[in-house]
Amino acid sequence: MRLPEHLELLLTDEPVLDVYSYGPWRVPDGLFEEISARIDGLAADPRAAELTTDEHKLLTLPASLVTAEIFGILAFLPGGGAIKAGSWSQLPERLLYRHLVNPGPLSTRMTRWDAPGGRWRPPVDWLIEAPDRELAIDLARDCLSVLEGVEPLEERRKALLRLYDDPPTCDVNLPKMELREHWHTHAGDDIVTAVPELLGPVGYLEWVCAGLLAAYEHLTEVAPRDETVEVHLIQLLLQGSMEGVPAELAAALGEDRYGELQQRFPGERRGFKPGAWQERTRAWLVRALVAGAADACRGWLDMAMRFIAIVQGLPGDPWFPKAEWIPVGQFQTDLRRLYAPRRRVVNPLTETLRAVPAETGHARSRTSGRPEIATSLVGQPEVVRALEELTRGDEPVRLLIAGPDGTGKRDAAQELAKALAFGRDPHWITDNLFTGQRLSDAVAKLHADARDCAGDRLLIIEGLDGIVTDPGNGEALAVELHRLLAVHPDLHLVALCDAGGEERIREINPVLPQRFRIARTQPFTAEGHAELFRRALDARGARGTRQAIEAAGALLALTPPMQTLRNARLAPHLADQVVATARARAARDSAARDSAVKDPAVKRLAANGVSANGTGPGDLATSADRGAHDGDPDTKVIIRKQDIPETLDTSYAAGNPLAELNALTGLESVKHEISLIVAGTHAARLRSESGLQITPPTRHMVFTGNPGTGKTMVARLLGRIYKRLGVLSSGHLIEASRAHLVGEYIGQTAPRTRRLVERALGGVLFIDEAYTLTQSPLKGDYGHEAIAELVKLMEDHRDDLIVIVAGYQQEMAEFLAANPGLDSRFPKQIHFPDYTDDELITVFGQLAAADGFRLAPGTEDALHAMLRRAPRGPSFGNGRLMRNMLDVAVANQADRVASAAFAAKKNGRDGRDGRKASRKPTKKELITLSADDLPPLLDHPEEFFGLYL
Repeated sequence: MRLPEHLELLLTDEPVLDVYSYGPWRVPDGLFEEISARIDGLAADPRAAELTTDEHKLLTLPASLVTAEIFGILAFLPGGGAIKAGSWSQLPERLLYRHLVNPGPLSTRMTRWDAPGGRWRPPVDWLIEAPDRELAIDLARDCLSVLEGVEPLEERRKALLRLYDDPPTCDVNLPKMELREHWHTHAGDDIVTAVPELLGPVGYLEWVCAGLLAAYEHLTEVAPRDETVEVHLIQLLLQGSMEGVPAELAAALGEDRYGELQQRFPGERRGFKPGAWQERTRAWLVRALVAGAADACRGWLDMAMRFIAIVQGLPGDPWFPKAEWIPVGQFQTDLRRLYAPRRRVVNPLTETLRAVPAETGHARSRTSGRPEIATSLVGQPEVVRALEELTRGDEPVRLLIAGPDGTGKRDAAQELAKALAFGRDPHWITDNLFTGQRLSDAVAKLHADARDCAGDRLLIIEGLDGIVTDPGNGEALAVELHRLLAVHPDLHLVALCDAGGEERIREINPVLPQRFRIARTQPFTAEGHAELFRRALDARGARGTRQAIEAAGALLALTPPMQTLRNARLAPHLADQVVATARARAARDSAARDSAVKDPAVKRLAANGVSANGTGPGDLATSADRGAHDGDPDTKVIIRKQDIPETLDTSYAAGNPLAELNALTGLESVKHEISLIVAGTHAARLRSESGLQITPPTRHMVFTGNPGTGKTMVARLLGRIYKRLGVLSSGHLIEASRAHLVGEYIGQTAPRTRRLVERALGGVLFIDEAYTLTQSPLKGDYGHEAIAELVKLMEDHRDDLIVIVAGYQQEMAEFLAANPGLDSRFPKQIHFPDYTDDELITVFGQLAAADGFRLAPGTEDALHAMLRRAPRGPSFGNGRLMRNMLDVAVANQADRVASAAFAAKKNGRDGRDGRKASRKPTKKELITLSADDLPPLLDHPEEFFGLYL
């Protein structure tokens, strides 16, 4: 039994405002203080500063007319007679605390509630006393504006603002009631829908009766009650201390029902006991609550309270009903009593009187007594149905699950294994175990695994489509597996495949898929992601509000996958981030509260029975206790909607990549080429948005240049640029070389290439020294197989993959000529020139600064001298050389300052030799690199590279 998620906030100790017609809302930290400051600012406005009254009974006199107007608006905005509950439901007391003549204690009980009537109506109430009526109306509008941000009141507040922005054409100096009538009549349907009180007392009564009857009919379906609708309405009137049936109910309910109410009222009045009615109604609501009708219960309470407020206020507006007439407080107590987390202890009778154990799992697997599966899969109805059918039947399990990575395929296999309850754990084998094996060895392994699992163990083959489609042994292994399923009729087998894997298997062996029950997993919807996120929070000792979980689900559904971070793996990734942020926030809040409690001024206030914010000593203790509670690691952290980021960057790439590219030293020609690429992409988007037909260009590229010229760095920035442009979904970079693509045995290369491309989907695949794929002197080298597979995959995934091949200029030209399809797949070639000496010195300075060092005067001159003597050939290291030289300089500087520090310490301890004591290095010297720290100038410059590359 669980409360609906959007009501779970009521079970916490968070600051909550619960307007029943909206739902519970977590009050953002600091919001009420901000609104109070806005109110004080408006009251001090020169237009309003002199406008006061001596007649308000609840405000300190003389009271500002603006403050009095806001007091009335706060009673009106929740709704006429509407229920307003929660630990922070005292809106006038919290927002106007310093203006109240006799402020009461601020309650933080979640079960606290009230139902204000509120006789404020637009355009003005207390401000009617202002001599300038137009100014009064402007100030009344400003009163509504300063209350912005209280989400449960926003729809009604904005509707009223629209009325102020389009006022009726009438004399503003009319008497207040006539002026109100003009404004109410002028209000449009959209405004009256949000603020039905503008319909007048009879119209509002009709609106409330419609909602009351709808809620009553729904509740009596889930929790039947032995009374008619008419009796129910009469008892509500009696509970509201009414002496008769108001005539206005004839218009709200119709003449026939009104006549029946009049006829039955005297009989129901005799012997009616309010206390007994309240207890019966409370029990009725509890029955509906446990039947899952929490929202209907709250709707009925809200409408019943409004009904009483209206009939008591007739013929005028609704007024404040008494709290004891409707069991609102009892309902809120019952809700927490039933659904709040409870401590549990084990009753010893559950152990001493345990039922006779059921049969063992092995015996159940051979009879019709298999237990029903209790699956926890999210958003995979097809797989769930398959699991339920397989566990109900007596036949051996033969299940093939196909779907994208991270959609619960492994979880489904594990849950099936638990349900079958064999005596041994399932046996897992993967496609990698068969890669590169001789056919005889692979077949022998498959036979051995089948024999071992037959009868009493579940065999799980992960990647069956990869095994069967292997160009070496795949077809033969498919035949052997089909034979084993016939030879071992008691073999229980689950096969896992990628999306579309069953079709790839069917292309190799059309009969094999027929031996399986096929179920497919699907990518998660926003609702599925939300449930996964909720579970991830629970696993981390946290919980989220309904709004936070819905926002997380929507965010995850829009988040592009990045390598293996996809589908169900995104929710734990996001949960780790938001829980860490929330725990840090809770720690800061707790520290701030502790600091406030320890403050001498606060202690003096506490000694006098007043807290720092004007509350009593009980509230101060509550605040301190809450601070300790927040610091308790066993307390669940509450994740709110504002904790959920707007975007989830799975590539961990923050900042503006175009700005970072432009900030790179040198590479002006490269920057120009990329700016043209960006401009072309923008232009294509504009054409598409204008309805013009466009053909997406091939974006694969060739980067040529010597080592250290920034090719990898620019490729990484280019992926991020394309992500910002919407061309790539994630923009991450995968670096690869020949070893990542080419296998050692027949059949290894194509799968390796496919796996590498799958990791790069959504981003950039950067293959450095790509020419090595075609330069092997060995006969039968598999490099050409890798190129052929790569060319096919580039075309298949051209919409969300960019391949960049890089290397020396001449070698890359030979590489492109090695395969007829390569040159056309890489239409864009960008050359990275060597850095000039000045650019290399700039790079050296930037690298040093990034490491926390500065260059002493003369250091750059020494670098110039070294670079002038260095030969520039294909092996020149460029920026990479500067990085290595900096490492040498830092090592030399470390040796120098450590020696100086040791000498200073030694001379300070033993200075009898009469020499001047050594001085300990200063902080400035510790971070300074001098010319002496650089590598020495060599007599033979060709040795330069051997030492520093």
